Amino acid sequence: MEEEFSGSRAEIGANQQEGQVEMPPSEPMSLQNIEATLDGQSYLLGEVPQANLVDPEAFLPLNSDRLIGSTNRIEALLSDAASFIQSEVDQIQAVQKKISFWEERIEKNKAVIQKNLTQVKQNNTDLIYDKKNRDYWLGRAEQVDLDYQNAAAASRESDWSWLIKKYGFKQADGSELSAKNPSVEELCDGEAMDLSGEYRRTAGKYEQAKKDRESANNRLIRENSQHLQSNENLQRFIATAYTQHVEPLQDGVLLFKELSSKLKSLNEGTVYGEMRAWAESFLNDFIKANPRVPQDAVNEFRKLTSIPLPPENC
Repeated sequence: MEEEFSGSRAEIGANQQEGQVEMPPSEPMSLQNIEATLDGQSYLLGEVPQANLVDPEAFLPLNSDRLIGSTNRIEALLSDAASFIQSEVDQIQAVQKKISFWEERIEKNKAVIQKNLTQVKQNNTDLIYDKKNRDYWLGRAEQVDLDYQNAAAASRESDWSWLIKKYGFKQADGSELSAKNPSVEELCDGEAMDLSGEYRRTAGKYEQAKKDRESANNRLIRENSQHLQSNENLQRFIATAYTQHVEPLQDGVLLFKELSSKLKSLNEGTVYGEMRAWAESFLNDFIKANPRVPQDAVNEFRKLTSIPLPPENC
């Protein structure tokens, strides 16, 4: 090919001397023209452009290369490791922020639950008195009815007088009711019914209060059940966040802290081969002991320690 190219160059020179060939003015070639020219060429083995190579080891330093030469690669690697650790810590803090928000909600729910339980307890205490008051006034109403029935059964002036004085029965105009009144039975019947009805209405108020407290307790119990369910869900969210996000990220941080410690122990005479030998053995054992370590952490570790990666991860 070199001879062919040399011959062509000589031929062009001869033609130029004879005035047979007129060279076109030179124009800068565009990037597209260059790419088209490259695509149309064929290359000898070993001359393929780097962009067309898929060898994952194409850009790796040799095992015999020193980590500290014209540049201090150890310092650069330590800086890269610190940057990765910081990125992992930032992710952990983002997850921790969510966890803190969920924990605050759990505490708020617990406070509401406790408040509701206190109210339920107070309602239960009040229910006891509601029942006692209801029964008391119902008993009073029944006693009025029974006393009237007894007086009516005797139908004597002394019995009517006893009934009138016991309950303070009066006439419609507010004057004292006389046991000698010819209509004493009818008047006492009306007064007894009015008084008994008033007692029953009072008992009804306590019965309604009892029902209201029971309904309130049911509502509070349902609300507490919802809060408890919410807390259980939030606890699952927190547990999942720790096991699937925080702890794997912490494993990644630990991996790079170990790498940083190793890098700090290296000296000027250390070559890449020594670092690779340590890194591959250490990474193998680390993954076995910490299987949840994120894949991106493993890939980054391999890149920094110059362990060959599959082409898609280069």
